[in-house]
Order: sequence, then C-alpha cells, then structure tokens
Amino acid sequence: MKRLFVAITLSAVLALPGCQPVSETAPAPAAETTPGADAHVHDHSHDTGPHGGHLVDLQPGNIHAEWTHDDDTHEIKVFLDDFDADKIQSAKFLVEIPEADTEEFPLTATDSGWTVTSEALMTNLNMGESVTVKLVVVDDSGEYSAKMEPHEHHHH
Repeated sequence: MKRLFVAITLSAVLALPGCQPVSETAPAPAAETTPGADAHVHDHSHDTGPHGGHLVDLQPGNIHAEWTHDDDTHEIKVFLDDFDADKIQSAKFLVEIPEADTEEFPLTATDSGWTVTSEALMTNLNMGESVTVKLVVVDDSGEYSAKMEPHEHHHH
C-alpha cells in the first residue's frame, strides 16, 4: 500500500507544470524583434530567457524582461535587455496586499542586471493570487509594468 501511495504521489508531482529546462534538441524559435528604434533580436524560447530565467511582457509595448531568483539567498535578478540601459530611470517591484499599504522594492543596477535581495519579496512572489507583485520599469519613454507569476523553483 505504501509503495502504491509513493508511486501515485511521484506521478502527480512529475505531471505538475513548472520551470522546465529548455531541451537542447528542441527546434530553435524564430527570431523576433520588438518595436522601436533600438529593436532587440530575441533568440530564446518564450518559456525560458537567455539568462535561464522566467520571461514577462511589460506593457505597454510588449517589451520582454527576464527574472531569476534564488530561494536560498533571496536574491531576485531582473534582466532588461530590451531597454536602452542609458535611458532606464528606475526599476522596482511593487507588492500590493489587500487592505495593506503597497510596498516598494527598488532594484539596483549592476553589471549583470538589476538586483534586489529580500526575503519578504521572495515570500510575496511565491504567495500566488493572494498578493499582486508587479515589475515596474521607467525609462525616458514612459512606464512599463507586468504582473509577476509565482515561481517556487531555484534559479541562479
């Protein structure tokens, strides 16, 4: 009986959708560009970004951003490859919890992306529908944002 329970549980866990690595044998996706004078060519699938993270579409403009997270260190890194780095004024996460004040988590620009280390933000990213987490990027042309979807897997 115990073996049957383990087999059923293992089968159910393996069937769950989640962060899956891109297969090396998968066909390469067609390149696409985003609108604008500084259009960026994408050579990644829409499941995983070029840095191995999750992709989000910032609106307006359907501009891609990628984010990774490390549950052990509580570091969240955002890659804004579709933006002109010299024109970015700010990047932050906004956490909206019903009947509470909105909390801001500013990102710091580094040579390898924009980062923030916060256990509270990591917890909020994993809470699902009870909390709304948005990535907000402001550059010379305006404000772009995307609602983040919860992910519980490690990305380094």
